[in-house]
Formats: sequence, structure tokens, C-alpha cells
Amino acid sequence: MLPMPAHAHAHAFLAGLAQHYMAQQRVPARKELTVLFVDIADSTATVLHQPPEVALALVQRFMGIVTEIALAHCGDVKDYEGDGALLYFESVPEATQAALAIRTALAHEQPEGQAPLRARLSLNVGSIIVGVIGSALRRAVALIGPSIHIASRLLKHIPPGGIIATEAVVERLRQEAPALAQRFHVWDPCLVLKGVEEECVTAYHIP
Repeated sequence: MLPMPAHAHAHAFLAGLAQHYMAQQRVPARKELTVLFVDIADSTATVLHQPPEVALALVQRFMGIVTEIALAHCGDVKDYEGDGALLYFESVPEATQAALAIRTALAHEQPEGQAPLRARLSLNVGSIIVGVIGSALRRAVALIGPSIHIASRLLKHIPPGGIIATEAVVERLRQEAPALAQRFHVWDPCLVLKGVEEECVTAYHIP
């Protein structure tokens, strides 16, 4: 049997949206993308104190819901890490709808004998470099840009069940999906984030 070419190995493990860019020979590329961070709120109490088999089953159920909803809204998964995931979308409204759908799905998903899992979710949109990193044996999608860092930091500022977003997200929704934009309210007009101390971020949330 002939060995699989190195580029075929890479394609087998790349996320769907990145595959699309590669097919058009557009990687590395600068794209405007919406990122959605999601993690299990209070994971120490709800997951980490469980027996390992139970903890794994809870995280698997959570990630299954998150992944299916991301794909259903034309998004994709960049990373699974611990009890959270980084999702990315080409559309701000679809990313926002995915965040709402994840929150709703988790509220109706109650593991037997366990409290419903709740998530924190953060949204941001901006210019991102999409590329591939690694070697011929192991490759992965890379997303690089300040909007990702800001979204990651925002996640820590919202209580369980909350959805937080930057002003850039809400402004785009006002143009493309006004009904969704109206659901957001100012959370903090000048939120200072760790690592972004030189400027404050106007943050919005959906109660």
C-alpha cells in the first residue's frame, strides 16, 4: 500500500471551514471571523469532583451538544481544551444563534442524578489569520488575532449561564440581525481585561 501523502494527513484532521479555505488555496489567510468561547461553569464542583468515568461522560455530553450546534449553525470547532471549546464562524448572527442554542440545549439536558450543566459563553468578531501549524506528521488549524484573546478574557467576567459579547459583535448584529442585537444589554461600558490594559472594552450580555 502506498503511503498517504503528507498533505492528505493534514487534510484528514483539519476542521471543515479550514478545509474550505485550503481548497481555495487561501491558507494562510486573513479572514474576518466570529469566535465563540464556551466552557462548563463551576466545573470544579460539577465535573472534577466526580469519579473519572462520570466526569468524562459529562464532558463528552457537553462537547457533543456544543459541536452539533456549532456545525448546525455553519460554524466549526477549533479546539477542545479541558472543559471548554473554541468555536469559529463566518457569520456574526449564526455565531450568536449558536450561543443561544447551546445555552437552551444545556438547560434542557440534565444528566441522571446530576444538576444541569451550565456554560459561560463569550463572542467577539475581528480579523484573524487562519493557517496550519505543526509538521508533516501532525498538523492543526491555527487561529491568531487579538479578537480571540479578548473573547477568552471576556469569558471570565460573566456568571454561569451568561452570554457576553463585545461592542463589535452587537454593532454587526444591529446591521445584520436587529432582533438579536436588541437582546443584548450593556454589561460594562469600560471593562478592563487582563493583558489588554491599554484600552477598555465595552461589553454586552444577554440576561
